[in-house]
Amino acid sequence: MNPSLAVSKSGINGLQTNLDIISNNIANSNTVGFKEKDANFHELLREDTSSRGNILMNGISRGTRTEQGQLNLTQGGIIPGTNDFDLALMGEGFFGVRTANNELSYTRDGSFRFDAQGTLRTSDGNRVEINYFLPKNDWPNGNPTVSEKGQITIGNQVVGEIPVFESNQYEQFLEIGDNLFQLPGNQNLPRIQNPNVKQHYLEASNVDLAGQMTDMIVTQRAYSMNTKVAQSTDDMMQIINNFKQ
Repeated sequence: MNPSLAVSKSGINGLQTNLDIISNNIANSNTVGFKEKDANFHELLREDTSSRGNILMNGISRGTRTEQGQLNLTQGGIIPGTNDFDLALMGEGFFGVRTANNELSYTRDGSFRFDAQGTLRTSDGNRVEINYFLPKNDWPNGNPTVSEKGQITIGNQVVGEIPVFESNQYEQFLEIGDNLFQLPGNQNLPRIQNPNVKQHYLEASNVDLAGQMTDMIVTQRAYSMNTKVAQSTDDMMQIINNFKQ
């Protein structure tokens, strides 16, 4: 492929990835516990040199490469909840959630509810990781209190706890849907010893909507420019080919 077209193609592909990331951020600006992603662009450089040590023209640049995006773990706003198990995490950490195949995944969305069978679940129906000190059916009557450390107390009795897991490996997270993440190879994160759980509150999305809209406009303009460059390059190549004939 012509080097100029290759550079334009890499730019178009990278900008399309960025547009996909931005669109997903905007679509989840009202999703509880959602963390926006930032696209990372890297210039593709080649250090090919001649025998005299000069950088060859085809070794200067081959365009850009865009990674799938890095999570931005900035704290989202704290909003009032409506349930005893609406929980917000202050600072680092993730709640544990079991998927349908019982694999441990992680989320910042703390909108939990007990179902009719006494299982604590997310708003999407996944099972929340919880340690029962007393079977749910044996819990005493009364309103449960969830401490900053995640301990569940009714009256003076501690009946369970909701563990919070560290976020120091978030760069490796894989998105699996439903606002959930997993580590490669189904690795498990260690627990945080002193989490900060806030009962009766939820963490809002940390998406900067105005910033994302601005980024979308800039990215769309860059995308349009790259397509025009590709078209101009193709036109020039056609003219050159006509001269050769």
